[in-house]
Amino acid sequence: MALANRVSPKSGVRRAGSGGSGKVALDPRLAGSLLRWYARHRRNLPWRRTRDPYRVWVAEVMLQQTRVETVVPYYLRFLRAFPTMRALAGASQEAVLRAWAGLGYYARARNLLRAARRIVRTGRLPTTAEGWRRLPGVGPYTAAAVASIAFGQDVVAVDGNVLRVGVRLLGLRKPCPDPAVRRTVEAALRVVLPAGRAGEFNQALMDLGATTCLLRNPKCGVCPVRPFCAAHAQGVAGELPRRRASRPRPHRQFVAALIRDQRGRVLLVRQPPDRVWGGLWTLPYVEAPSWRRARAALQRLVAVRLQPDGAPLRFEHAFTHFRAHFLVQTARPESPPGRGRFAPPRRPGLPVPAPVRRLLARLGKQPQQRE
Repeated sequence: MALANRVSPKSGVRRAGSGGSGKVALDPRLAGSLLRWYARHRRNLPWRRTRDPYRVWVAEVMLQQTRVETVVPYYLRFLRAFPTMRALAGASQEAVLRAWAGLGYYARARNLLRAARRIVRTGRLPTTAEGWRRLPGVGPYTAAAVASIAFGQDVVAVDGNVLRVGVRLLGLRKPCPDPAVRRTVEAALRVVLPAGRAGEFNQALMDLGATTCLLRNPKCGVCPVRPFCAAHAQGVAGELPRRRASRPRPHRQFVAALIRDQRGRVLLVRQPPDRVWGGLWTLPYVEAPSWRRARAALQRLVAVRLQPDGAPLRFEHAFTHFRAHFLVQTARPESPPGRGRFAPPRRPGLPVPAPVRRLLARLGKQPQQRE
């Protein structure tokens, strides 16, 4: 005869079958406690005031790997520029990237534009997570978030915050990231998902992870689901999720040419779509260890011979998978450059990535040299 599910005396986590099975399930009372807490403590965010699928989608894309407080002004500015799906679909990539500039992870903006154009062209707006997954750049979390919040589909949306909450509720010890851990969390949350309230439930989990079940120093004393948390019952909430040892980021060297015209404007070139900062405007640059090794490639890039002029500047930028070290060499062209566009450093009027924009702001403050 199979053993019935039994509840741990110290937490609301149920362990199914014999102790060796390792299968876990959450107490169904968890959802009610969480939703009551959310009704009182939900964050007041602009995308929470609408169920417009377009606006929910834009917010969820911006929130990928980006903090809420960073996203808010970009979200409002982006919607002023492109208030509807049709407005976005009709925009140029340069205009979209200009509105996105500074938010980082620019493939998100390019995919947002591609997806909007597809939706407008076909006239079909997805209403399910499965449908959203077919669009460019839409992964499992974003698809589930939009489908549950905008359309009320009963699906679980698991981002980093929700994954952390789920791991602690279940007391999972396997190191993250691990697809098996995510599947276990999704399955457990799906069982306690309140029918018809998936959007609220998902946002409540997101808020719980962002404000209470923190990565470091979780606030277990004020957590509404503490009675159902295995990690708290076992005294290990601050130790979970366990992480695999991270690999050090490789370091890569780049050399950029700083070319000015007689008006003090700086030469910028648009990066190809398949490169880092694809579609954005930057100083001409190539990957190389020194000006001597980079010079020929830079000359081909701007179609003019270059002469170094003065001491170089340096800056660094951390990308997702590597750390970039830039040497920026002031250079005099022997004739007008054949490629690129001159722009004022303080207000280039072009979509420029944040580290380049900061460098241009520094250059804009320097006194101009007279020829």
